[in-house]
Amino acid sequence: MNNDLGAGLNGGVPGLGRIGASIFGESALIDRETGRVYWECGGITNTLYESFAPKLDQFGAEHAQATLLTLVITLAFLSVLSGWLQKGINSYYNNGPSLTSSQTITVLIILAEWTILKLPKIENKWLVLISLILYFLESYNCSTRCYLANAVSSSTELDTYIDGLRREQPIVSWKVKTFHYELRRVFAVTRMIRSLVCNLKKSGNTPKDEEGESPSSSSSTSISSQTPLQFALPKTAISRHTAPMSIFTRKVITNEVSETYQYASCTDSTIAGIWTRAQDSDDGAVPFTKIALSKLLVLADRRSREDYFQQQSNFVTRYGREDEFAEFTTNIEVTGYRPRLLVTRSLPHQQIKTYTKLFRLSVFWIFTFLGLTVPYRIWFKRHCDFLRVTVVKETKATGVADSYLRSWFPSHATIQPKIWSKK
Repeated sequence: MNNDLGAGLNGGVPGLGRIGASIFGESALIDRETGRVYWECGGITNTLYESFAPKLDQFGAEHAQATLLTLVITLAFLSVLSGWLQKGINSYYNNGPSLTSSQTITVLIILAEWTILKLPKIENKWLVLISLILYFLESYNCSTRCYLANAVSSSTELDTYIDGLRREQPIVSWKVKTFHYELRRVFAVTRMIRSLVCNLKKSGNTPKDEEGESPSSSSSTSISSQTPLQFALPKTAISRHTAPMSIFTRKVITNEVSETYQYASCTDSTIAGIWTRAQDSDDGAVPFTKIALSKLLVLADRRSREDYFQQQSNFVTRYGREDEFAEFTTNIEVTGYRPRLLVTRSLPHQQIKTYTKLFRLSVFWIFTFLGLTVPYRIWFKRHCDFLRVTVVKETKATGVADSYLRSWFPSHATIQPKIWSKK
């Protein structure tokens, strides 16, 4: 793959290159006039790592999580191996060494005692099991697996894919969940019993009058008749005042509604970042190119910004007051979008063909099961160029004419053209 893709995409919206460089999420909402980032979400871990990877590599902190988990699993395996060796050594000394092989075996025993048997032992089975689960989860979520799972066979296929993304219209959806918290059944029954006991104590300690009756016998009778479930067992109206996010409570979702942002027009301004060469690219023969994609929704002007937040505010006001609490989320979708791509370069070198066979998803899992996922990732990275592509969709408000945006009395700021900073 050549650099024509980056050259063809760099004619985007002025000033967005600087803004996009400061965004760590997979999706973001940006105002074009002010450059303000209103919202960003998704893929923060991988993008942050890719942004700080060169600095981390200098301190040897590459793939720190996988390295730590691999170390724990390796020590656990060596602990089992050392236990077997210790049993074999004890059995050897108990049975008595033979004259023919005593010298060789003694040397091997001394070597084992100063190597494997000296290592720290991890005998906690739960720690090993949890480490294994986390090891495979981390391997499944790592960027290397994501790239290998989204491989593109040629640069022509990549160009077709990017052109398809540029033709698609963005879908911006809002979602509101209304909910409240209720006491769990076990703790609600406990509260009921405690309330009954307290009421019985109060009725028993009430002073009696001359006739031997409590002055508030009628009121206590009415209270005791209402004491059971409806008094002590909290229903929805009572439990909404329960402290949220507690082990004693549970979250009850009462309504969930979604709505789509409506806009008049959309312009694609997809841009490409700086092409980063691989570490083993002295001869220019690099077999792969890793492409990280992100999505930006740009509000074109003041009227578009006001229209967007007006629609959002109306939606939240209409559906966000149906219960005590509410959660609001925003999602930007582009049909066919994939956050990671791996492009295979079609070069005639025999070495390139060999690397193409080795860097596959099945081979990745083989190395992972052997505990060699970190060396495989480092090896893979050294043979990959890197390019960041930002899918930019600039929207304009519904039914807005250009004349509406002009003021009757233009100020000095509106007369002068907008100058985009390239810092």
